[in-house]
Amino acid sequence: MMLADSRANSLNRHLTAILLPLLLAWFCEAESEEPTFVGREVCRECHAENYDLHASHGHKHSFATTDDPKIIELFEGKSFDAGEPFGTFTYHADEEGLYALLPKKFGDRPFRLNYALGSPDIAVTLLSLVPDPVEGTVAIEHRASWYDRRGALGPTPLDPIPPRTPAEMFGLRHEGKVMERCIYCHTTRATIKDQQITDLIPNVNCEKCHGPGSVHVQQARATSTPPKYSVGRKEWDAESEIQLCGDCHRLPTTISRKKLRDYPDELTRFQPVGMLRSACYVKSAGRMRCSTCHNPHQSVTKVARKEHIQNCIACHQEDNPDHVLCPKSTTEGCIKCHMPEKDLPGLDITFHDHWIRVIDE
Repeated sequence: MMLADSRANSLNRHLTAILLPLLLAWFCEAESEEPTFVGREVCRECHAENYDLHASHGHKHSFATTDDPKIIELFEGKSFDAGEPFGTFTYHADEEGLYALLPKKFGDRPFRLNYALGSPDIAVTLLSLVPDPVEGTVAIEHRASWYDRRGALGPTPLDPIPPRTPAEMFGLRHEGKVMERCIYCHTTRATIKDQQITDLIPNVNCEKCHGPGSVHVQQARATSTPPKYSVGRKEWDAESEIQLCGDCHRLPTTISRKKLRDYPDELTRFQPVGMLRSACYVKSAGRMRCSTCHNPHQSVTKVARKEHIQNCIACHQEDNPDHVLCPKSTTEGCIKCHMPEKDLPGLDITFHDHWIRVIDE
């Protein structure tokens, strides 16, 4: 019996000596290889709850091609008067997607509308990629957008730059980094090449924020206790999170000093800009971040207002000497008074002001 046990132990040692280096090499190789995108369906294997929440989030519906029936339905058969010097656009669809006509200027010559940015539940703006002799490719942001709030087309808020080319009659020209950022912030992955978008992963999906997930998936499938995957960084903290969200939702570094000082209503759409001015953030010693109040996977419209108010109360409690108590109420009205909803000039969209403060009436 002892001889058998000795042989078994010897065999185990030999197997360990052979297999352990192989396993370590496999894990090292997985760690060192360049991660690739796996898609949100793979993320669903372990994160079904977040997958389901994300399905109704605006991020899930932030980018489409105009052959999408949902986008066609918003525009086809409709018209929009853009005023002088443009005239009235009419919208049509064929197997390639949407196109616009401007009969008084160009007769029946179609202008292709390639891509739709935004969510049909809020607003959708159309974007075209057209050739340019200098830049190679430029984007034309169309002059009409769909607004769910009005259930109709309305003007896209554009700088009043006179059109210099026929294409600019249909919208505002963007080039270089500005053009690329339009696509970047509405997709998980995309490359602009010769008036086309290649390597496209539409919408803002899991890997837009968490990074390509192939290595994480390999580790998760190999062990029941895979390493944490907090947006791809071990040192993840509040500052990292704000930089991540602000990459698309804007940071003060992307706003002019005058606008930061004057804080016009239009800045309410850039939530990190307001939040970083708030005493709640400044005095939090790095504890307050976007996810303090928001589940990043869940649409804000799916959360009851009383739940948002509870986030305020969680910090502003009577037994917490570090937080000021509201003299009007400690149980209600937080959002209405300190984060009011504002209509943006020229837009049928409202945003809550994230500069949390006492606002003079």
